[in-house]
Amino acid sequence: MNMPSTSSRSRTPSSKQTEPVAATTIRRRLRPDERQAMILDGAIRYFAEAGFHGQTRELASRLGITNSLLFRYFPTKDDLVEQVYQQVYVGRWQADWEHLLLDDSQTLRNRLRGFYKSYLSVIYSYEWVRIFFFAGLRGVNIKSRYLKLLEVRVIEPICIAIRREYRLADPATVPLSSLERDAVWGLQGQVLYICVRRFVYDQDIRDPEQIMDAAIDVFLAGIAQVARKAISRSQAAARGS
Repeated sequence: MNMPSTSSRSRTPSSKQTEPVAATTIRRRLRPDERQAMILDGAIRYFAEAGFHGQTRELASRLGITNSLLFRYFPTKDDLVEQVYQQVYVGRWQADWEHLLLDDSQTLRNRLRGFYKSYLSVIYSYEWVRIFFFAGLRGVNIKSRYLKLLEVRVIEPICIAIRREYRLADPATVPLSSLERDAVWGLQGQVLYICVRRFVYDQDIRDPEQIMDAAIDVFLAGIAQVARKAISRSQAAARGS
């Protein structure tokens, strides 16, 4: 994964991210789809910088257009936020991730490394991380919807892959426990934290992929024991009921 170290990256958004687009550029007659894309790209940069308390009037001013023109393309702020979610999160989701996680022809470590290498290349960006955290702070439903997507398409498939890798009870016989899910969420959180350190805490991250590999190794060192204990507790509870 070709991620430049922070020694060569600006610690703050570039001038292209923060400066209003020149009015002469905006006044050029744009096709409706071009103007809509321009507004959406500007909104992504703006919300990543200012958060969701930012006003559409300020966004329009930065783009060199009127607020009424903005609302012609996005009738409400919620409509604009929805399109931000679709472009930044849904649009970057890769359909083959779930298949990779459940590919029994590869070792669990190779699957996790392949998935998280690809996933990290998607989320390791100023816009992705900051919009996600601003959404959580402001109660915007971007966060809850994306976490549900992760639960179904990443967390549960990894839990199932763990059961298969270590020849543990089939989830159809012994349902996945909250402890198993929480352990996988812990790994997910460690990978996300690499991005938080870079784009929220503004720390130097020399090799994100190396940190990711270390997190996977630590996870695999203990996850089989965690899963076995969780299964034993579930089976004991079932016998006692």
